[in-house]
Amino acid sequence: MTQGNQGPAQAGLPDSKDLQEWAWQATHGQEWRLAAQRWALVREFYPDESASWIQASIAHRKLEEYDLAEALISEAVERFPQNSNTLRQYAELEIERGKFDRALELVEQAREKFSDDPDVIWSIANVHKKADQCSRAEQENLLGQEVFPENARLAVQYAEIAMQQKDWQTALERWQQVRERFPKHASGFARAAEAAEKLGNEPLSRQLKLAQEYGNAWLISLQEEGEGESVHNISPPQRRNWKTFVDLVWTKARLNLKSEANQNHLRYFWWILDPLLYMAVFYIVFGVLMERGGPGFIAYLLTGLVPFQWFAKTVQQTSGSIVGGKGLMHKVRISPLFFPLVGIVQNTGKQTLVFLMLGLFLVFYGLPPTVHWLAVVPVIAVQLLLMVVISCFLAMLVPFVRDISNLIPTGIQFLLFTSGIFYTVDRIPSEWHTLFFSNPMANILHQYRLVLVENQWPDWSGLGWVFLGCMIGLVIVLALYRRLEPIFPRVVIE
Repeated sequence: MTQGNQGPAQAGLPDSKDLQEWAWQATHGQEWRLAAQRWALVREFYPDESASWIQASIAHRKLEEYDLAEALISEAVERFPQNSNTLRQYAELEIERGKFDRALELVEQAREKFSDDPDVIWSIANVHKKADQCSRAEQENLLGQEVFPENARLAVQYAEIAMQQKDWQTALERWQQVRERFPKHASGFARAAEAAEKLGNEPLSRQLKLAQEYGNAWLISLQEEGEGESVHNISPPQRRNWKTFVDLVWTKARLNLKSEANQNHLRYFWWILDPLLYMAVFYIVFGVLMERGGPGFIAYLLTGLVPFQWFAKTVQQTSGSIVGGKGLMHKVRISPLFFPLVGIVQNTGKQTLVFLMLGLFLVFYGLPPTVHWLAVVPVIAVQLLLMVVISCFLAMLVPFVRDISNLIPTGIQFLLFTSGIFYTVDRIPSEWHTLFFSNPMANILHQYRLVLVENQWPDWSGLGWVFLGCMIGLVIVLALYRRLEPIFPRVVIE
């Protein structure tokens, strides 16, 4: 063994901690060839230490020995499935090889498994950043900062994205936020000094370099005296296109669903158990204890309750979403529509399982599926459109009139009893039918029952009128959001 490769004494098994520290010395010193050799020795004695595989892969990657690096990191992924760093470092390898699609696939796998790891979010944004998709990188980063506001690495990455875009003015503002939140982070001074220098502001650049030595308080005192004012002038990020916006809504909804599941011991099983319990309560009360409605009434009741529960939960959750999203709204220019739409997509994802459970109940109840069940798809689509219009309208209204949020539960309760859930349409006098079906939820629930219980096609005329009304409402809501978008950031903090 050469002098450079001499390791710990071989009398017996060497201490794991000492052996790894010995390998880390070469890694920290960026002596990549030496580091690869030392980590190989660690791996020989302690193959169950994840660092011996991951760090060896990094060393070979730095040496541009990509095949060796891939063999080591792919083995690490198999050996250590609970270590998010394996997938993240695999992605870094693919980035260096220019395989950005494969890198993104790997970090998305990491997100599915480790949604509560801020380093995974950082890696996802980093892939987009390295692929020069700075707008998407910024969005992923901001989602991460919303969930992990105390993570310095994400805050630094947010500023580095602006540096990559050469948006020096925005970078200065973001580095200032890094200094305010993490005053001991050196890059908040050093990199900000580079941005100031790129802008030609030499005095500010010198101040930032000195502030790295004397502290952030010294720099603030100078700014209060009127120096370095240019730091506060920023340009808002560019508006995203609709495809990016849709992808952002979908990503946020998925993260919320996973986070919600992780808060329960039963995780995703609760999404099945909750509707089962909900349907069981009404079956016992109305079908067993009260014996109301006659034959087939339980199926009639549940085909109304299940869709209405979707409507009620969605409207209630999304009504305060814009006020709840004020933190993110003040960090980036994002359409306020983002916040209610995330709630709608999130609840729709869970409702898929609920409709599946309802279908199984109807089959066991003696109502097997027929060709008419295909018509449930347009009925669901119209209900979804109705919820988008109502949810977005209420979410837009609540920031301006906060008391409305207190009336929404009462309004939902009123709809519960006026939409024909607990009674059949034939119990309503014929002269009141037009007024009854002017309630869009009553109309939609009637369509569900025609399809699922009575094995008929929907009343296409009635459903069409609801669809037309929703489209008109959607146009009005979108126009209002477009007009009020610049006002929301101010209103939500009042």
